Amino acid sequence: MTTAKQKENGTERVLLVDDNPTNLQVLYQTLDGRGYRLLVANNGEQALSIAKKTMPVLILLDIMMPVIDGFDTCRKLKEDPDTAGSAVIFLSALDDVGNKVRGFGTGAVDYISKPFDPDEVIARVETHLKIRRLENDLSLKNEELKQLNEHLELKVRERSAQLLRGRDAVIIGMARLAETRDNETGQHLERMCRYSEMLAQELAATIPELDDDWIRTIRMTAALHDIGKIGIPDAVLHKPGRLDSEERRVMDRHPAIGGETLMEIQEQWGGESFLEMASQIAMHHHEKWDGSGYPAGLAGTAIPLAARIVALADVYDALTSNRPYKKAWTHEAAMTFINEGSESHFDPAVVSAFNALSDEFRQVASAFHNQEAEDS
Repeated sequence: MTTAKQKENGTERVLLVDDNPTNLQVLYQTLDGRGYRLLVANNGEQALSIAKKTMPVLILLDIMMPVIDGFDTCRKLKEDPDTAGSAVIFLSALDDVGNKVRGFGTGAVDYISKPFDPDEVIARVETHLKIRRLENDLSLKNEELKQLNEHLELKVRERSAQLLRGRDAVIIGMARLAETRDNETGQHLERMCRYSEMLAQELAATIPELDDDWIRTIRMTAALHDIGKIGIPDAVLHKPGRLDSEERRVMDRHPAIGGETLMEIQEQWGGESFLEMASQIAMHHHEKWDGSGYPAGLAGTAIPLAARIVALADVYDALTSNRPYKKAWTHEAAMTFINEGSESHFDPAVVSAFNALSDEFRQVASAFHNQEAEDS
């Protein structure tokens, strides 16, 4: 959360940490003049001292440093209540998945590989600062709600609507952050959200627990299904053709990366229900009804319902979209594939809902793909 102490004269502080003076200078020049105050440190100990005194909103932290490396520095930052609120983005040439997962485990929110692209650094810094502002705004509005008098019911409803918009903005901000690393079609997230919402609405007729709030939540959190791809190396994530077995093993780590990251955010944020659903979707949307999926090999109703819904939506969108290695399938071909996977890949109840919505799915897919063609 961005606090008043993390600002000076309305300017957010961003701390740059690297033991290489050239890297530090390039990083400073990349971010200079963008409306926030830049601070610099050339080792972990100096970074901890500066962070303690200035409480930066965001820290760009090198990993390979002498005495105290980036992992230990981040861990110490998160252990100190005065600096725990600072978001950490790791900068490193260590581009393997293990190091990225380790970095997220110490409390980092993002990872930029060296040599970095200046435009990417700017985009990620701006996105994370925006998310911090949105989180702060959401927290402030929660406090306002607690103080409202019971007689101000209309005011409560208005503030609740604002909170939902703030929550949705945080979700979209996080989803867009992941999308900057992926080569998915521009409207993939929008289609995923719409398909998931349609399936949830159809299932709500027989599952009372799927109320309006649940449906609204899955509509938004479906956008986070592939957020774990932020931890996948570019060579695998952006490969134009099919992946070999080792590349597939690396790619198959993305559900665990996404789910674990969102669970960590949930624990630190205080158990927000939308983060619980988001982590379930990210972690389990590649599970299969018969237990042959990954990462946990869950089967049947042990797979969270939101993940079962998104699993079908994701496969349908993948089948009906062009990819570098294949042309888009027709709606009919995708429908046949999904029905053949009922009771093996997909929850049969979700497949039944999909069949009932066949025309609606066809219309949504056609409308979005036509829009993409017009925009391209």
